[in-house]
Amino acid sequence: MIRVLHVIDSLHTGGAERQLTEMLVRSDAQLFSHTVCALWGDEPHGARLRAARIPVYALRRVPRHEIVRTTRELRTLIREVTPDVVHTSLYWAGVLGRAAARLEGKPVVTTLVNTTYEPEWRMDNPRLTPVKVAIARTIDGVTARWFGSSFVAISQAVRSSAIRQLGIPPHRITVIPRGLSLDQEPTSVDQLARLRAQLGWDGAYPVVLTVGRLVPQKGHRYAIEAMPRIWKAFPRAVLAVAGEGWLHGNLQRLAHSNGQTRIQFLGERHDVLALLAAADVFIFPSLFEGFGVAFLEALRAGRPCVASRIPALEEVTDGGRVALLVDPGAPEALADAVIKLADDRDLAASLSRQAAAWVRAQFDITTSIRRLEEVFRTVAGGRAVDAADDRAGPITVDPTGRRG
Repeated sequence: MIRVLHVIDSLHTGGAERQLTEMLVRSDAQLFSHTVCALWGDEPHGARLRAARIPVYALRRVPRHEIVRTTRELRTLIREVTPDVVHTSLYWAGVLGRAAARLEGKPVVTTLVNTTYEPEWRMDNPRLTPVKVAIARTIDGVTARWFGSSFVAISQAVRSSAIRQLGIPPHRITVIPRGLSLDQEPTSVDQLARLRAQLGWDGAYPVVLTVGRLVPQKGHRYAIEAMPRIWKAFPRAVLAVAGEGWLHGNLQRLAHSNGQTRIQFLGERHDVLALLAAADVFIFPSLFEGFGVAFLEALRAGRPCVASRIPALEEVTDGGRVALLVDPGAPEALADAVIKLADDRDLAASLSRQAAAWVRAQFDITTSIRRLEEVFRTVAGGRAVDAADDRAGPITVDPTGRRG
């Protein structure tokens, strides 16, 4: 049995946190023993991991203020768990987890989840200054090159960015796309009717839904700015925003100036699949993404989708074949695409069918799990992962997990 210690910034709501949880509860328990360490909060996903008998440790540290103490506690945990591989995800877990593992003589696999440090990373984000970005990139790059054994990128876009911005050798990065469970129970007609009534969506058309943390990356401001143009064509349209984040107040003020009564902030939701089934159009106006799991869920649900034309989302949509793509940061183009789908229901239905079929063919989470397990097995055996065949090309995965 191969023992893997997973170190992640937190187990709060988020794509990386949810994906790690979904993969571990489905991993082969006969061959792999998993332990998870969250540097700070361990909810909500910690409860599900513990229910699956996966040990979860929460250090409850603020790493940027407690670097030495957090690293020391990670080293203590590594000695206690005695993993064959340490797997890190997200920034602080990557930086400190790699250092602690190296000091304890353990190989490290780091999952790279975003196209960070690219120019668009600072767009609309006053919290990021050039100096902060330079410092973060330097620390990340040095620990990656010196202490990281192997890397897993969740898309070709992330892989290319890591090579360019962090200086990681291409042959050390394997691309393993995110995946979804394909056996979700459909939402019943009665459930949909109740949900639409509760949210005041009866008689509204189109209901435009977006899901994501309220941070600059997700481009919510452009969704709000698109609504006046949409209302001219469809006066009963509604924009529903599911998610929370530090931009909440700013976005509410922007919404107030653009017709707040028809822009709803739903907060953090645990019924996203039902929301997707109840909505008419899904939009994903991100400025940058590593993959976009919320967007992938919308495609799987058969929602007609509009998203930003950025590298990761082009991959996820088969080059834009199964969704409408528009330039990022362009509210008028976003509005026109929504209007097009709302007006042409045949086009919307066609895209919906193609999207659902595409996700089922390409993004089964079982394939992602088996490929990640193979990386752990290779690294635990003291062998380097040869990722030379992942240098270019779109994501294509056959049912056996081989790259096409």
